[in-house]
Amino acid sequence: MEVKTKGKEFKEVTMQDEELKLGGNIILVGFSLEPSEMIVVKKIVGHYAKKISEKINYQDLKVNLKKTQKAKTFLHEIEASAKTDKGILAANTSNNNLYTALSGALEKIYNEAEHKERTARQEK
Repeated sequence: MEVKTKGKEFKEVTMQDEELKLGGNIILVGFSLEPSEMIVVKKIVGHYAKKISEKINYQDLKVNLKKTQKAKTFLHEIEASAKTDKGILAANTSNNNLYTALSGALEKIYNEAEHKERTARQEK
């Protein structure tokens, strides 16, 4: 007898791993979205890129999106990383809402940059 679990199984949705470059040092991977969604994503990423650059210099900011489907809803997993002179800043988040997950990961990167900048000032 076969037992089906309703809504318990995750199915990974394969996306083309296209790299989309914004400006010279921002890279988005896996963001195959509707044009209206991409506008919001670009604004969120641009906003945080500006905030992060005010705290610490970075060579590139890379944001990866992976979607996983559970029943009819999607789980958006965001992996963000920024290469800096002082090392790599990295953050992961996942949420049903794409924009919340994106903001959460980039906020973590910003907080790490702020922490590194603050500790560098204190060491002087």
